[in-house]
Amino acid sequence: MNEKLAGPTKSVARLGGMKDLSQDAWRTKRDLQDRLGELIGSFGYRHLETPILEPTDLFLRKSGGALASKIYSFTDPGSNSVSLRPEFTSSIMRHYLECADATQLPVRWQYSGPVFRYEVSHPEANGQFTQIGAELLGSSGITADAEVLGLAAQVLSKAEVADWRLQLADLDVLNSVLDAVGVSERARNFIIDNVPKLKQGHQVIPQVLEEAHRLHLTEQYANEDYLVEAVQGLDDSQARVVLRGLLKWNAADQLGQRSAEEVVDRLLRKLRGSDEGRTLERGLELASDLAAIRGEPKEALAGVEAVVRESGAKPEAFERLSQLLTLVLSDPTIGDHLELDFGLVRGLAYYNGIVFEVTHSSWPESLGGGGRYDGLAKALGSRDIVPALGFAYNLEALLTVGKGWTV
Repeated sequence: MNEKLAGPTKSVARLGGMKDLSQDAWRTKRDLQDRLGELIGSFGYRHLETPILEPTDLFLRKSGGALASKIYSFTDPGSNSVSLRPEFTSSIMRHYLECADATQLPVRWQYSGPVFRYEVSHPEANGQFTQIGAELLGSSGITADAEVLGLAAQVLSKAEVADWRLQLADLDVLNSVLDAVGVSERARNFIIDNVPKLKQGHQVIPQVLEEAHRLHLTEQYANEDYLVEAVQGLDDSQARVVLRGLLKWNAADQLGQRSAEEVVDRLLRKLRGSDEGRTLERGLELASDLAAIRGEPKEALAGVEAVVRESGAKPEAFERLSQLLTLVLSDPTIGDHLELDFGLVRGLAYYNGIVFEVTHSSWPESLGGGGRYDGLAKALGSRDIVPALGFAYNLEALLTVGKGWTV
């Protein structure tokens, strides 16, 4: 082809959300990264580097829908489904499970490096950013929780971040309330996923219940309320006797090809579903009451205690949280920065105990956060529960809001 007739070659631009760093910007970032790594190391956390590329299933086992939709995944030439890591915690636990026989618990690891998320939530969102964090495996006590919260606060101090807020919640307290109500495991997960809605108040519960019905979490049969009352308080065998008696009012040809026992079984399942509907609604009400609690720790804790008592829940989870707050509030680094916020639900489904996020008015999302994830090991194939918790920060966010850092 005649080169004079050919159009100009189209340039190849950077992908959206990706950035280049000049030498000066790289030095500034590296300086803070090294300082924070040294600080975390002084608490006994040893460096661990994990691969950028991991099996996709590692991140999907307990990631939750919020993160799953942001993962960069593809099929490699060997037909394996692989992903660029969106976070470090799953890789850290995967490493421990591979080396468990040679690792003595508790073990402390720190990490830093790039993570990748397809993010379009705000103009400053980065598809690639640097996470720096720490994980403590093998310790289930409140002293471990306090250690991690204290270290997370120390990182902010080292990065010269001022006017930050640490929002803290405890999923064990919520789970103790739902245990007292008696909701199913599937309903429990549904309630936790809807905490951001429920913190708006009881007025959103009808809307949330409609969603539950669409998902077949429970069923409503308003025209059979009299049957619900007839079998209420009866065990299944007693309820079947009552329903068989009621079926005698129907002619045999109205049963179609189903036997009377099949009709009774189906009807009983439907009626028990109505009972589950009322249980779910009660669980939503109590979860909404908890989710609305946000504020200064001591005052907010009194509100949490009131909900726990109203539900009839066992007090152990609440008492543990109360003891943890006593420890944490004695740490001057955290001080007035801490607030309880039971409307907080992290975007990762593997959390079970305390969860927390750190926010700043100059950054549109959280600077970082973390929590306890005792169930992650079993989700990744372990036969045993491994107590674990940790935190991670967005290093670029710390550079943006910290004093004296320019990138």
